[in-house]
Amino acid sequence: MTIISYVKSKDLRLQEAAALSATADATPYTLVLKNNSASPWTFYVYQQVPNQASANVFSLAWFCSPFVITQGNQISFQWSIEYGFVWGATGTVMPGVVFNAGGGQPANLQSANTTNFSTQPGPNLSVPVAGNPQGSLVISDASNVPNNTFSVGISMGSAGTFVTNAGPNLLHTFTPTPTYWVAAGSNVQVGTILDITTVTQNLQVIFPVNVYTVTYSLNQSNQWVPA
Repeated sequence: MTIISYVKSKDLRLQEAAALSATADATPYTLVLKNNSASPWTFYVYQQVPNQASANVFSLAWFCSPFVITQGNQISFQWSIEYGFVWGATGTVMPGVVFNAGGGQPANLQSANTTNFSTQPGPNLSVPVAGNPQGSLVISDASNVPNNTFSVGISMGSAGTFVTNAGPNLLHTFTPTPTYWVAAGSNVQVGTILDITTVTQNLQVIFPVNVYTVTYSLNQSNQWVPA
């Protein structure tokens, strides 16, 4: 009886921990960006590419101000950690091209982490199911997927974060490790494919434990600082 009671208590603790984790993931994050520099800028947010099994994975401009932010003004972005799969008809994926999602599917790192991309009867992602490896998001391209025509990737909060070229019988494995970066630039919009090695006026955004709203300011030296 003691052993059974212990196992039940342990299971209950695991369930409670999972529930708390799910609650934390669903909590919206808010990032406030202020312009205290001398120039107007387009502010945008992207995620760094984690270690990937697939080559040629690119970061997207995940959020972007729809107008330049002038001196003394600010903009806020908000999201929740809710993953998804996306596809687009962008041609060859390369920096400067704008990715526009043609469709998507909600995903979960454990229960709905694998999907298939096919062009029959038209380009589509299958309903995700559980698969290996858990903790990663996996896209399998069908044999009918042509080269240099479609792209596939993952999203967070309904906006694309990473994309790569699709092709016949390719397998794409994404292991999300969200790290958020803010940048100031020009000629950027949501979905712009980035070469993060050339991004300037950028800084990694840190959310302390149990803190879901942070503010950063671009100062007179065009450097981001916590505000």
